[in-house]
Amino acid sequence: MEVLKTKGGNHTDLTGFHQIERTYPDQVITDNFRIVRKLDSQEDAEGNCYDWYEIDHHYRAVDRTGPVAEKAAEDAAALEDALCEQDAAFEERVSAIEDAICELDAAINM
Repeated sequence: MEVLKTKGGNHTDLTGFHQIERTYPDQVITDNFRIVRKLDSQEDAEGNCYDWYEIDHHYRAVDRTGPVAEKAAEDAAALEDALCEQDAAFEERVSAIEDAICELDAAINM
């Protein structure tokens, strides 16, 4: 048996299917489950309300693609910058070659 514990300012009365999604810097965890029945309710001295539920059909999915997508975007941007730098250097070399050919042509055809 799996047990879900809730804590809050008020007691809960959960039924049916639920989905809880927690987002962290490196992943997103999604829990899906069905409430079978409420097991217990209690309160502490600070006024926090606790409820315990039996759950089933629990499925957890962990998505770690966020950091991978972010890294891919960073790599793509770095590659684009490198290509632009290479393109500018290529244009400078072509311009220098064209100038040298013009100078050579002018020297030969004097």
